[in-house]
Amino acid sequence: MKLTDDAASMINELVAAQDLPDGAGLRIAQRDDHGALAMGLADAPGPDDAVVVEQDASVFLGPIAQQRLDGEVLDARQGELGPAFFVRP
Repeated sequence: MKLTDDAASMINELVAAQDLPDGAGLRIAQRDDHGALAMGLADAPGPDDAVVVEQDASVFLGPIAQQRLDGEVLDARQGELGPAFFVRP
């Protein structure tokens, strides 16, 4: 997975706004209750996570997310309801 400049900037802003520790980032992983992927801020990667770092922004990918998002690009945009992340090929 790669990050656009907008995605990296948005991740850095969110981590700073939440006053998370150094090394924190956005985690994308399969939900425990079904097969959908979910994302949220995390202090650190999980034990089996792959870590993508671009422009000081960290994304932690759980094992299923690694498979599903291989070769994809994470982008972001500020929407009416706040930050919105989306994946594009």
